[in-house]
Amino acid sequence: MSNSSNFTSPEDYIPKFRRKKLDEPGFLRKLGRFAGKLGAPVVRQLYALYFLWKSPHTPKQTKMIIAGALIYFFSPIDTIPDLLGPLGFTDDIAVITLVYSQMKAYLTDDIRERARLATYKILGK
Repeated sequence: MSNSSNFTSPEDYIPKFRRKKLDEPGFLRKLGRFAGKLGAPVVRQLYALYFLWKSPHTPKQTKMIIAGALIYFFSPIDTIPDLLGPLGFTDDIAVITLVYSQMKAYLTDDIRERARLATYKILGK
């Protein structure tokens, strides 16, 4: 549990061996390696979901859905392995795009702008 009041946070549902992968350095490393293959729109969506997941204003259930999508992106176990080049990210892109479209109502202008700036910083786009 997260604290003594028995509050269960979305992070508590993530296996311990996966939690370290959702930290900002791990997120940035994976995005840095694959950003060119993913393309600016997907990178922007990933950043938006990540920032939304980190926001204290995001509802718990929403965070759990986002965590599932981010774990799928970070996971070395995929329906289509990422090592297959552009085809390998097809499933990751589908999951990220689906979850992003479902979370649009929660995206603030601040989160969208942070995602845009982060995408520009990593891709120059």
